[in-house]
Amino acid sequence: MRSEISLDRVVTPHFSIFGEGTGKDESQRQDRKGEAAMKTDNESADSSKLEMIRDGGEVNANGHPLPGHWKRAIAIIWSGQAVSILATCAATFAVLWYVTTTTDSAFVLSLAGVAALLPTALLSPFGGVVADRFNRKHVMIWSDGLAGLFSLALAVLVALGICDIWILLLLLVVRSAAQAFHSTSLVALMPELVPERDMVRINTLDQALSSISAIAGPVLGIALYTAWGFTAVLVMDAACAAFACICLAVARLPYAKGAKGESHGVAADLREGLAVIGASRGIRALLVLVMAAMLLFLPLGTLSPLMTYDWFGGDGFQASIVEAAAGIGLLLGSMVMLAWGGGKRLVPILTIAGMVLGACCVTCGFLPRGAFPVFVGLVVVIFGATAAFNAPVIPLMQKRVAPERFGRVMGIFGSLSALASPVGLFVAGPAAEALGVNTWFVVCGCLLCVVMLLALLSHNVRGLDD
Repeated sequence: MRSEISLDRVVTPHFSIFGEGTGKDESQRQDRKGEAAMKTDNESADSSKLEMIRDGGEVNANGHPLPGHWKRAIAIIWSGQAVSILATCAATFAVLWYVTTTTDSAFVLSLAGVAALLPTALLSPFGGVVADRFNRKHVMIWSDGLAGLFSLALAVLVALGICDIWILLLLLVVRSAAQAFHSTSLVALMPELVPERDMVRINTLDQALSSISAIAGPVLGIALYTAWGFTAVLVMDAACAAFACICLAVARLPYAKGAKGESHGVAADLREGLAVIGASRGIRALLVLVMAAMLLFLPLGTLSPLMTYDWFGGDGFQASIVEAAAGIGLLLGSMVMLAWGGGKRLVPILTIAGMVLGACCVTCGFLPRGAFPVFVGLVVVIFGATAAFNAPVIPLMQKRVAPERFGRVMGIFGSLSALASPVGLFVAGPAAEALGVNTWFVVCGCLLCVVMLLALLSHNVRGLDD
């Protein structure tokens, strides 16, 4: 019964969204207008690119001339980001560990999880508007700086013996809110930093740094926490945020400024971003595809400890092995995509990676109770496929969205995608209780394969590569 409801809610909408020639006449006329305008813009951009090539220079993904030092700017920015992301993972783990050891409360720990995730999901659309209207470099500096200053202030309070739980929750909220503005500005800036051929690589670089930090951050955080206390972790976090700000400040970014046009207010800018998504069948289809993946797959990650404990009879050590396997898989997949670059056709990479992910989830659900090592190996493959699935999304969006609207569109896109995960958790919990967690792995894996097959057969999705 629950499987049929999931099919109705998840798969059926894809027939109308991914289908060919199902829109009304007015929608078709709007699509033709948009395609004509895009064709004109593309022809203009192509002319600029040809001129640059004749002059021996390079152009970025938006068709603007790249400065000769663009690789140096990438190295400077992502050196700061690597240190900052690692420190953030370490500090977040230290906060969660402090909450765990001082309260021993699942409710408070769940509040900490919500505080760390929800503000980013809710504020990302507004972060996108800010990224389009203001200097993106300055937005990232202010975001990193605010998070670092709050960590430093909290370190002082902890040193003075003042460390209430609500203050720690506030730190997570501030960090998550700052991330909403920082991440959208960084995503909006990516097409201005590299040539189009390197868009997949730079997106994967960010993912690889997050993977490494997810593995090493908790180790660093607990080591500092154990050796020198909670204050030391917070001071390190503040210092690393300051280093990231310095790296951004010294990097020369000629195209970091936002649009110069008149703004009609935040609400109008958000409506404009929604209109861009609504006017393109390809972007709509991609959004539904990503939301379906978030809806079906991310809850399985949350349920994996239960799979380890309930089905395989494992303990906390074995659960930690699964977490490490996930980080290793994500890192390996990111490294492959970083070296390869994805080629010219990105949609097959995204959909085939999704099918591999779904097939592995189905296989996990059919494993016997004594096959825990096989489960660990499949987790490595699953998260390697996840890295390949994520890498093409931003480059595909960049091809279809004008640079001056890219920030707000990606903010809305990211927010809607992120909000799909809590909905999936709301469904997955009762469903796994009723059917069994291993059976739910099979159900979600099958649905993922169906969704990816529909996407691969869809003219609207395949057209994103044109």
